[in-house]
Amino acid sequence: MTKIKLTIEYLGSDFCGWQSQANGNGVQDAVEHALGKYFDCDFVRIYAAGRTDVGVHARGQVAHFTTDATVNCYKLCLGVNLSLPETVAVTSAEVVDDDFDARFSALSKTYCYRVYVSPTRKPTLDVNHAQVYKPLDVTSMQQAAKLLEGSHDFAAFQKTGSNLKGTVRTVNSFNVTDNGDGTIYFTVNGNAFLYNQVRIMCGLLVEVGKGKFTLDDVQAMLNGTKLKFRTLPAKGLTLERVYY
Repeated sequence: MTKIKLTIEYLGSDFCGWQSQANGNGVQDAVEHALGKYFDCDFVRIYAAGRTDVGVHARGQVAHFTTDATVNCYKLCLGVNLSLPETVAVTSAEVVDDDFDARFSALSKTYCYRVYVSPTRKPTLDVNHAQVYKPLDVTSMQQAAKLLEGSHDFAAFQKTGSNLKGTVRTVNSFNVTDNGDGTIYFTVNGNAFLYNQVRIMCGLLVEVGKGKFTLDDVQAMLNGTKLKFRTLPAKGLTLERVYY
């Protein structure tokens, strides 16, 4: 058996998230059935580095599968992509060692949340940016992001109803970049994240940028105090890369 590692890019707007769904509308479903057509079977089961939620995008989702067929990785990418919708593509494939696991071998993941600042909608940005109507204090957001780096109990940064038991996570880096063109990127790398944690962290920073919250409020959330503010929409979030 040969184990193949795939890197997959997709726009999550039209899908019910990454995970396979009963209605067949997960990104996983699309890739598995495209692989099935390539290998002349119903589908090929794949295992991903992690799930992305409804509406979340990816530039560097990673998955693996095993096959007893002889695989030309270049031809695999071309052939599978012929059966995928325009919003999904396998961007690379490679043979990996038998002990590789897309999920359990991962060391960290980088996500980027993108916003644009404008009083009017920007249709070309709306697909993978969230809109903020008034200018933000980027310096304050950068200071707040540094408070979130390191190992913390992020219990106050998860969506209500999550069934995860442990809530301590490590944020290796958290950078806020003003691109000078009205767009601002929040780039965060960590070993793992709670349900909606990245969107909630970025939402908190936006509130800091608006002047509604202070650095003391950020610290209060790290200490377990839940503050009321809007969780940013999924469309602004992209899984950029998984590190091994």
